[in-house]
Amino acid sequence: MKNESGWLTGQASPAPGLPRVIRGFHIAGYACVPGPEKLTFAPDGTLYVGQSGSVDRIRRVPPAGGTSAPFGPPQQDPDAVLFDACGRISRVKRSVLVGGNGILAAIFPDGSSAVLFDAGFSDVDDMKFDRSGRLIFSDDAPQVLASAGGPPFVLFATPSRPGSIAIDPDSRIFVALSDGTIRVYNRSGTPAGTFASGLETGLNTYIVFGEGAGGFGRFLYVLSGSTLLRFSANGKGTVIGTGFDSRQASGLGFVFGPDHALYVSDFDHGRVLRIARGER
Repeated sequence: MKNESGWLTGQASPAPGLPRVIRGFHIAGYACVPGPEKLTFAPDGTLYVGQSGSVDRIRRVPPAGGTSAPFGPPQQDPDAVLFDACGRISRVKRSVLVGGNGILAAIFPDGSSAVLFDAGFSDVDDMKFDRSGRLIFSDDAPQVLASAGGPPFVLFATPSRPGSIAIDPDSRIFVALSDGTIRVYNRSGTPAGTFASGLETGLNTYIVFGEGAGGFGRFLYVLSGSTLLRFSANGKGTVIGTGFDSRQASGLGFVFGPDHALYVSDFDHGRVLRIARGER
């Protein structure tokens, strides 16, 4: 449904008060998940959702969405998750990597789990695989680490605490920092400049690259506080949505799914939202 300003409102969702997106995008509720944080998809569309605080188990949402259920045994502050399809880090295919306070663990397909690494870092915030399959993750300390299967090592230090990570087709690492900037680093960890500044501070900015499909192109999408933006290659940002969960440092999930739609955690309303191109 369009209003006079051209904004679109979503269809039915698990809770009222959907954010607004501009013409050409559509937003709707996808799954009911209490306190969702980081998100990761399996290729078949199964969604895994990180949790934190007093909740010590991640959750799983079946393909096509709906109601979530706990997955695997209790973990230590399991707010960061990443699907390890090839077992590059976990050594077991189709496992889920889980990051928390001082640990990086894996939950295996049979529901069992094991701690993989527990030294050299404080608190895993966000995790991504680069184009070579190397694991890149941000820490509570001002550093970003990497692992090719062995113990993680510091890839580079950052001027303030790093949060959300995105990796472009050239394997450059984009990092949203707590000072409200997005910094760029080459694959080797050498600095390559500041991409954007003046964004929300306090780890309240989340970033992800479009995959060249689903109408999203290869732009950098940025959720900064309650505002959703699309950035061109030259760092120019355009607002495409407002009214998102702006809870400070809540560790929200912000990922593209196998269907090429963009998925966003809505912590305060206990749901995951789906953003697609096209009016409905």
